Amino acid sequence: MLDLSDWNRLDDAAFRVSIRRSVRHLAWYEVAIGAAVVFCGVGAPLMPLVVVGAVLVCAGLWNLCRTSIEGMVVDGVAVILTGAFSASAWMWMDDARATGIARGIFVGAMQIVWGVRRIAFHRTARRAVNDPDAIAGLEAVVRDLTKRNAKTDLGVIEFRTGPLGRHRNRIGLYSEGAIGLLEGQAVRLERRADIWIEAQGTGVRSHAIKVRVQMSDLTLDGRMAAEYFQRFEHWKLGMWRPGPIAA
Repeated sequence: MLDLSDWNRLDDAAFRVSIRRSVRHLAWYEVAIGAAVVFCGVGAPLMPLVVVGAVLVCAGLWNLCRTSIEGMVVDGVAVILTGAFSASAWMWMDDARATGIARGIFVGAMQIVWGVRRIAFHRTARRAVNDPDAIAGLEAVVRDLTKRNAKTDLGVIEFRTGPLGRHRNRIGLYSEGAIGLLEGQAVRLERRADIWIEAQGTGVRSHAIKVRVQMSDLTLDGRMAAEYFQRFEHWKLGMWRPGPIAA
């Protein structure tokens, strides 16, 4: 059984865990969007639209039930098929306008490009370290971290990034280091010496402050509750010692 204090093995597993999280996250969108497309296709009625929606639903359900890095290929193929329909949808429309045709072709082309890139990135993911025990162990830690109450748990902090703070990021603080669940479903592990959070500006006493989070080569700008900032500072300076990651 994997010793969860083996930080290096967990760190090596973080890339594949991140990919699996992104596959599962996207699968929910595929199911929801696919179901809406099927509904619209039945109401139109437009059989090709029903088929496209069904493809998205099937791809999403497959990745929810059998989440793996191979799901990137499933995503890519499903989006390429969707893009092909978007680019050729005018063929089934008798009153399609030139602007509508151009828009459909452009959107379809972007979807196809995204799908191709998703499949191509799968090659990179396959070359990553594949340690099933470490992957399972880190996924268990991630599940636990997502369920913990940041308001009452001193070992968890959160900050928001992106337009209007739409991305919620969470960091677990452990004796071995920090585990971040970042925007885009990425999992990031950092030793205590390699992660910094700096307050930006003068409003450090306000309820939410601007911060810059530095994780080795990754920098994120966002907003964080003052309480979380102080919690991180105490952990960083060794004023508070959290439990080990295996706890």
